[in-house]
Amino acid sequence: MKIARFETGDSIRYGTVEGETIREVEGDLFGELTPTGNAYAVNTVKLLVPCVPGKILALGLNYALHVAESSSNRPAPTQPEPFYKVPSSLCNPGDPIIIPPGAGETHFEGELVAVIGKVCKRVPPEAVLDYVLGYTCGNDVSARPWQRGDLQWWRGKPCDTFSPVGPWIETSIADPSKLTLETRLNGERKQHSGTDQMIFDVPTMISFISQVLTLYPGDLIYTGTCDGVGPMDDGDTVEIEVSNIGVLKNPVIREKE
Repeated sequence: MKIARFETGDSIRYGTVEGETIREVEGDLFGELTPTGNAYAVNTVKLLVPCVPGKILALGLNYALHVAESSSNRPAPTQPEPFYKVPSSLCNPGDPIIIPPGAGETHFEGELVAVIGKVCKRVPPEAVLDYVLGYTCGNDVSARPWQRGDLQWWRGKPCDTFSPVGPWIETSIADPSKLTLETRLNGERKQHSGTDQMIFDVPTMISFISQVLTLYPGDLIYTGTCDGVGPMDDGDTVEIEVSNIGVLKNPVIREKE
């Protein structure tokens, strides 16, 4: 089931996506949802980030080929290496990614994003998928000069609009290691990989995080990007597609210095 969060008129609602139609539901996103009987064409509503996370974590260097293309000269990690992004960096499907003055070369990073479905604390890997509501697409936008030059990634990764997520949550994926991830820049394929190429799979990374951080419903876990990352700039359009989920599409605007 695909669950979207959307705006119509002056209200924000949830709905299930069936083809080009959203059927409105009410209730608890993380519990029971009931159809209201209202339906909308997808192209007549504004899609929003599909949930409201309390926190966002993202894995760095989680595909071997991406480690190899990185200029950090670091070996492949021996344990998951998560970092924080902030909720204020979220960007709705279709909204522009805005590159701020001074950011320099800014890259797209297409990723599978896991959405936590219930309180997850010190959960073993074999039980993790029971705590995941579903999956969506994400772009871990990265301002490389700030990422590489600052001691902390406080602005290299979590600037306003640097965390596009969407277009909806797919709840029926039984095995997140059997998906295909693709990023396109202005229609040209730049990234393409199976999620089975992750160094640390979804159960391993979420279990690792949950040993020290309690994860709550709606929290987002960016699971890492594959090789092929590259620059995007003013006037570009970036599409992140994950099989069985959909396409996250955002234009890019660079603010003047």
